[in-house]
Amino acid sequence: MTYPMELRENTNLSDSLYPVNMFRNFSPSGEAGRTVLYLHWHEHFEIIYMAEGSACFHIDRQQYEARPGTLLIVPSGGLHVGYAATDCQIQYWSLVFNRSLLESPFQDPLHERYVSPYLDGSLRFPVQLDDGEGVRPIVEIFRGMIKEFERKERAYELVVKAQVHLLFSLLSRYCYPLSSNDSPALLDKRMERFKSLILYIQTHYAEKLPLSEAARMVNLTPYHFCNVFKAATGRTYVDFVNRLRMDMAERQLREGANVTETASRVGFGNLNYFSKLFKQIKGVSPSEVRKAKNQTS
Repeated sequence: MTYPMELRENTNLSDSLYPVNMFRNFSPSGEAGRTVLYLHWHEHFEIIYMAEGSACFHIDRQQYEARPGTLLIVPSGGLHVGYAATDCQIQYWSLVFNRSLLESPFQDPLHERYVSPYLDGSLRFPVQLDDGEGVRPIVEIFRGMIKEFERKERAYELVVKAQVHLLFSLLSRYCYPLSSNDSPALLDKRMERFKSLILYIQTHYAEKLPLSEAARMVNLTPYHFCNVFKAATGRTYVDFVNRLRMDMAERQLREGANVTETASRVGFGNLNYFSKLFKQIKGVSPSEVRKAKNQTS
């Protein structure tokens, strides 16, 4: 299946022979609803561990609340994005690894039975695991991997590889196949159209695209489109477009553009409405961003 390449994250796994890495993600205190994980996809598996604060992640159209101790499993190719649930600071860890890390070069019937179906996508783990005794060992293994990456002691790579394999095996023990109604192939088909639409919005943000036209582009009624779009991105269509435009406006203001030309560049003909909406979303006026830039130049 072909996905829009501009939404594809080129994750730094550093070594094709050791395709795994751990990332610490930190977002300082700010407004609730701020983006803490930008919308993207990649071909790798990703496991998110919430360490501090709370956030709302949208993964392939479904919304998941994350608090300290929560584990989320992002499937290969899954479109995902995250927003802060409160104004407090947030810290979470992301383990990203390619399926090749766990592929066995030998004929192993147990590996073929319990691991391979999840690697090739014929089975999928649930994104969020229910709290329970079976989850605790999985969380402890993940915490152990964080320590290995932080310390980087001799042969830590082998330890992490073994931990990933153990984690996958325990997930296989804990989980069960999805129903046929939610098969991975069906979910991929549903999301492919929205990946293309979101890419179009991100590259044509200054142009007017009525909701009705956006719905037509993915062959949905406007009513159904609104529900599906919010499930996929965590925001309404109008809010998503407005916030994207304000993000681009803020970038241009910090690069030295004046307020009037910035408003025009991101698709606003009414300067007063642009300034009002910018302050509503960003918490400061465009002129304040411009002034702060001049003071630091």
